Amino acid sequence: MEKIISHTYNITGMTCGGCASTVKNRLSTVAGVTSVKIDSAKKEAEITSSQVIDTKALQSALSSSSFTLSDL
Repeated sequence: MEKIISHTYNITGMTCGGCASTVKNRLSTVAGVTSVKIDSAKKEAEITSSQVIDTKALQSALSSSSFTLSDL
């Protein structure tokens, strides 16, 4: 059975639905990520993955944007 890992991160720089969509799309491209749920009000992203993903890899997906990802 495949392992499922879920972790919530703080995202700074999101100001609208378009921002949330961009963050979701970029984080979804990281290897191992199976789903991304964005809570715009809390400025959080819940990432579900099939493996442990380094925070640096997730932040790298947001590089060249005004968004910053950090552990809660």
